[in-house]
Amino acid sequence: MMISATWVYPFLKHLNSLVCRIMYGVKPRSPSPLPSHGPAILVSDHSTMGDPLVLLATAGRPLQFLMAHEIYERWGTRWVFRAFQVIPVRRGARDVGSIRAMMRVLDRGHVVALFPEGGIDNFRDESGHLGVAYLSAKTGVPVIPVSLRWKEKRPESMWGTICTPGSVVVRYGEPLSFARNPTPQRDQLEAMTAKIMQNIKRLGEAADVE
Repeated sequence: MMISATWVYPFLKHLNSLVCRIMYGVKPRSPSPLPSHGPAILVSDHSTMGDPLVLLATAGRPLQFLMAHEIYERWGTRWVFRAFQVIPVRRGARDVGSIRAMMRVLDRGHVVALFPEGGIDNFRDESGHLGVAYLSAKTGVPVIPVSLRWKEKRPESMWGTICTPGSVVVRYGEPLSFARNPTPQRDQLEAMTAKIMQNIKRLGEAADVE
């Protein structure tokens, strides 16, 4: 089923856009900062639970996020994550199932959204995990960097984030293209990851002066 085919997704998408406009002062971009069609990998820095909400509200296209399995399975919010067709992943392990799921999403021409730093907790790596580079190398799909810079410290909980007003600057960059490579070597992935993270950092530095 297409992500926009159910009534639940359009309702939640509209509600999220409304919340982000009222609470954070952001709204959908026109035209979309992403390619108008075809597969893409959206990558962003990550500092708060509100980051996915802002990306959903500004990207202009449906996004399918990768999410830690323990968060995905939380009672009370599972139905929301499933409505958005979030892809769960088991952190700290090579989850082949999640990689295949993301490749299927891209094969259907949709957008996968990832946080290469890995999270905002103990699994964080500010130099960037290699998964984004691996996914791009295996598929040849372009990577679109984006930086989100919040003007104030944000609550740590999802509900606290939603209910607390704030201000965020969103900067999208130009697509990064990497040659398709079915068998990438680690040094190649490290070089790709460094380039991706450098682009995100430059966008963040530009956002800081706004």
